Amino acid sequence: MEATPDDHPVWVTSADGTAEHAVPDTAMAPGQELEAVCGARFLPAAMTAPPGRTCEECLTYLLVPAPREPEPRRLWRRYVAKH
Repeated sequence: MEATPDDHPVWVTSADGTAEHAVPDTAMAPGQELEAVCGARFLPAAMTAPPGRTCEECLTYLLVPAPREPEPRRLWRRYVAKH
């Protein structure tokens, strides 16, 4: 799932109780299947359910910064500097 910088992750336990996934707050909808930042699709557990184990993929997605795409201008400067 492509989360934007404006999205805030909410940790939600899956209905089967196996894991707790990070879901962008903009994707939260009652009674619907949710999609976590790791791509897992699941039904949320009741709010009284204890937390499951933290999904390692969601945690990695949130903690490791995405690689930046180089700007075309920078590439052009490198090309010109070499030639």
